[in-house]
Amino acid sequence: MPPSSGTVTYKKNGKDIESDAVYQYVSIATPYMDLVDEFRLSEQFRFHFTLRKSRNGLSVEQLLKEISMADIGHKYIGNLSSGMKQRVKLALALFTEADAIFLDEPGTNLDEKAFGWYLRQLGKIPSQCLVFIASNQSREYPSDAVIVDITSFK
Repeated sequence: MPPSSGTVTYKKNGKDIESDAVYQYVSIATPYMDLVDEFRLSEQFRFHFTLRKSRNGLSVEQLLKEISMADIGHKYIGNLSSGMKQRVKLALALFTEADAIFLDEPGTNLDEKAFGWYLRQLGKIPSQCLVFIASNQSREYPSDAVIVDITSFK
């Protein structure tokens, strides 16, 4: 969305990034982000990682193992539970090579096991990557997070 006033500039290593290209440097996961219901789980990852680079060069099979879904890679996204879909969205965001990751209410629909997985994955994000977490649930933030209350901005 363009700024209502002023200008926004994007830079990496001192070089300008065109606003049309910023998407190449960020990844995002939100509870209301759509996945392609007609894709099989493995197809969703293949499709995504033909457009974006995987953070660790993991194969689709390795990614499925990493999210504990190796045995259901053949299932359609539309047949997954809301918690499974949230895990897929988080995996897409966290395993995509990006300089900034935006997570909106990342723990939504996750059971305790999946929530633990989410927290462990946050700990694996490289320190030079900026992670924004928007949530009212303090447990969704890592213990060493710098928390900024945006209600104080004017």
